[in-house]
Amino acid sequence: MNDQERVDADDALATLGRHGKSFRFASLLMPKRDAEDAARLYTVCRHIDDLADESEPTARPAALARLARIRQELTAGAAVTDPLAVVLHQLAERRGIDLDAADHLISAMISDAERPALIEDSAALIRYCYGAAGSVGVMMAPLVDAPRHAQPFAVDLGLAMQMTNIARDIAEDAAMGRRYLPASWVDGLSPERILTGREEPTIRAIVSSAMARLLDLAECYYASAAEGIQAIPGRNRVAIRVAAVVYRQIGLELAATQHNWWQGRMRIGIAGKLRCTLSDTLGRRGIRPRGVPHDPLLHRVIAGRPGCAAAPE
Repeated sequence: MNDQERVDADDALATLGRHGKSFRFASLLMPKRDAEDAARLYTVCRHIDDLADESEPTARPAALARLARIRQELTAGAAVTDPLAVVLHQLAERRGIDLDAADHLISAMISDAERPALIEDSAALIRYCYGAAGSVGVMMAPLVDAPRHAQPFAVDLGLAMQMTNIARDIAEDAAMGRRYLPASWVDGLSPERILTGREEPTIRAIVSSAMARLLDLAECYYASAAEGIQAIPGRNRVAIRVAAVVYRQIGLELAATQHNWWQGRMRIGIAGKLRCTLSDTLGRRGIRPRGVPHDPLLHRVIAGRPGCAAAPE
């Protein structure tokens, strides 16, 4: 790692501490090189997300143009000038991250920025979650020395975490004109109707039921991811397990509130992180990898994308 990369790594760890507290908490358990590279990837993904979320009308065209430029610079033989593309190429060269997965991430963010997200059904939900986070799992896998056969499980962890995000941010997303809950789950409610119906028992019940369904689906993917985590070596296995447990806890606590989505964002403090980490560690003492194969049905609608399982026969 050269001097510039050293500075970038320090900045990335600081960014992770400000914006990705659950991941920063887990990264403290990782070897230094892996924690720094994971933080650099997180920072790039964070900047890409921020570009897609640009709300200032006069700045949006430039933000979208930059995303398109970064995407173009990921192709083989392209001149690489954008700092975010430079970092992705560095991680690809040094650590083997999949730039096709980065392309899927940027494509999903551009789509999200160009039109309000109005997810239609569960298949569209899973495809969106892959673009927004499953793709990040694929890129993260080599940074934690996960074997190649564990990539589908890394996708599943990304899917599960994104579903947790969606469940946590229902009201916040609705205020931005976005609805990631499938229309078929919420009787076609618009984001505006979700927002204005926060005090209406009928609307609360419809959306709470959809949140419960989403968190149940996330549990399926967390369970699959747990099998793949067992294949990660050493300290990185512990770190990724902690990240998964802490993130999953958000969903468990949302469920414990009877899926009260209208009450604002759920946060897990440091005491809560330590508590659920300790509980999980004690509960899993002595567990060994079982070598359970990945269930291809989990990737039925995303088969063929980087890191995903092949389509079931």
